[in-house]
Amino acid sequence: MPRILIIAYGNPLRGDDGVAWRAAELLSQAGLPPGVEILTCHQLTPELAPAVSEAAGVLFVDAARSGTPGEVMTAAIEPQAQPSSFTHEFSPASILQLARELYGRAPQAFAVSLCGRCFDHGEDLSPEASAGLPGLVEAVRKMSGDLASGGAESCSTWNIVW
Repeated sequence: MPRILIIAYGNPLRGDDGVAWRAAELLSQAGLPPGVEILTCHQLTPELAPAVSEAAGVLFVDAARSGTPGEVMTAAIEPQAQPSSFTHEFSPASILQLARELYGRAPQAFAVSLCGRCFDHGEDLSPEASAGLPGLVEAVRKMSGDLASGGAESCSTWNIVW
């Protein structure tokens, strides 16, 4: 089976910004298909490019600041160059572009985001993010399973709000 990479990123000490870390915990206990790997990180960095280039598909999981709090959104990601090389934070599109430039390959990738309400200091999720967490986990679980089984044709249905 192809290797699917789930990259859950955000700051678990900034309220809803840590929702991807919580999702990663739940996903690691959910019995994902063989070949699905979960990485957690505080932010996207160039060091992710080798792992991304070797994956058959990548899901970038994070918290969103725009939208309805608690809502889960998915979107396809295309490689795109970073506007400046002097930044400490990369976007999923720029990580894909870096993988393509350095390693000759950018896999199919999707963003899976849960809209948060509170990004203040603290480890607790807002009630909206807590309520939306099961939907986030289910979306990532389904998408990773579809990618792992080669179900790329169903990807067009993922550009929806859960």
